[in-house]
Amino acid sequence: MLSAKQIEEFKERLLKEKDKTESNIENRETDYDEGALSSYDNHPGDSGDELFLRERDQAITDLETDMLSDVDLALKAIEEGTYGICKVCGKEIELERLDIIPETLLCIDDAKEEAEKNSLNEQQRPVEEDVLDPSVTATGKDIDGDTDGFSKVSDFGNSDSPSDNEDGIDTTRS
Repeated sequence: MLSAKQIEEFKERLLKEKDKTESNIENRETDYDEGALSSYDNHPGDSGDELFLRERDQAITDLETDMLSDVDLALKAIEEGTYGICKVCGKEIELERLDIIPETLLCIDDAKEEAEKNSLNEQQRPVEEDVLDPSVTATGKDIDGDTDGFSKVSDFGNSDSPSDNEDGIDTTRS
């Protein structure tokens, strides 16, 4: 069980992390408020770089927003007196785990289970595959074991010239 002193230390760390993360998000947002009025004189590559940087910063902001949510939940748990207790199984969260990830509300076992569930959800196939020909498998061969459609079509002819053959012999004429 965590002592009152330990809980107070974790609360201070969480509050510092919250302030730092909020400041990072705010600074990142103000960096893009200033910009050129027109992109007329910019090279297209510069516009691509700018787009990439904005998307990267947005991804970082999204991660930090999730982190803020976790920190807020941990601070709420401190106020409710449930900090340091796994919200799934009710066991004590290891002190070493809290020291590394003070915003966690799960013990290591339940965190692993949640991560496995999330990874299974990410392994679902794309919805576009629902409209694909069901006779074609992931190997590129159809049910009969034939090769893909391109190979079937190339059996009827292609644009290879005699120089593309190993012998240099024109096989297109009979």
